Amino acid sequence: MRSLTRGFSALACGLALSLLAACGPNAAPVTTPTPTPSRLGPAMVQIENSILARPLSGVQQADLVYEYLAEGGITRMTVIYFKPSGSQRIEPVRSARPVTIHLWHAYHGVIFFSGANQKVLDMIAAEHIPALSESSDGGIYFARDPSRRAPHNLYTDGDRLAQGLKKYAPRVTYQLPAPGTPPASPAPTTANHVVFDQTNFHRVTYTYSAADSAYAYGTELGPLIDKNTGQPIKPVNVIVIQVAHHDAGFTDVLGAPAVDFDLHGTGPADVFTQGHRYTAKWDLTNTEQPLKILGADGKPMHLPPGLTWIHLVDPGTPITVS
Repeated sequence: MRSLTRGFSALACGLALSLLAACGPNAAPVTTPTPTPSRLGPAMVQIENSILARPLSGVQQADLVYEYLAEGGITRMTVIYFKPSGSQRIEPVRSARPVTIHLWHAYHGVIFFSGANQKVLDMIAAEHIPALSESSDGGIYFARDPSRRAPHNLYTDGDRLAQGLKKYAPRVTYQLPAPGTPPASPAPTTANHVVFDQTNFHRVTYTYSAADSAYAYGTELGPLIDKNTGQPIKPVNVIVIQVAHHDAGFTDVLGAPAVDFDLHGTGPADVFTQGHRYTAKWDLTNTEQPLKILGADGKPMHLPPGLTWIHLVDPGTPITVS
């Protein structure tokens, strides 16, 4: 019986070792990591950038914008607000694209959109992605602008986005890079004027303003204006990432081939901030975490706080910098 008791004591001590640094009166508990507090995922608003959609509204107040080819040379944006608020209009809200699904997996928010091709709607439903349209909850998240023609007149605002997030947003714990300044080495090149063709019909021009510490966005027809400010949209950080795209295998309502992007893995990137150009790499190896921008040292880059604009362009797209 005594040996059996000793056996149980040894077993108990062995089990305790998994929780204590030692088995005895001076044992210290293993430190339990503090869990990362969760928060609501962001609002992810689909915004059009065709000529008929301009002027845009509410984009300057965003945290992050992804702009990409939609179809026919026209670009579309997924505009991300991490903590939306306020009554200023955000418009025009348009339909989702296949790349919207990729971006949702990276940021796990709520998609606000006007609708989508049935194939995209089926993907949203199959993957249980929270997505709100004009018909959701009696239309409380959107309204129509009587001064604009449909379909370019659907709008929302920060308070409505926040209302949708409160009801539908997943809880997230991912951490975004803290604000900062990119490394001084290797030395960046001067970049006060940046020009590239995002599509065959959309030339992008950025002009740096030291007074604003931001780049004014210009198009083939002039400045890209935010109606809420009456000024050109001015991202603090502009990032151009090279990503191949392909035919998504279906057409839009006008019969144009839908586009999808190979937005996974890694690829080349150029970062423009504070009047300088940095050679970088984009990394979406983990497609369920936000896209990373890695510097020459292979570490996530720390960029100044403010609006960051990410353009998806074809591999090898020339960029003129001066």
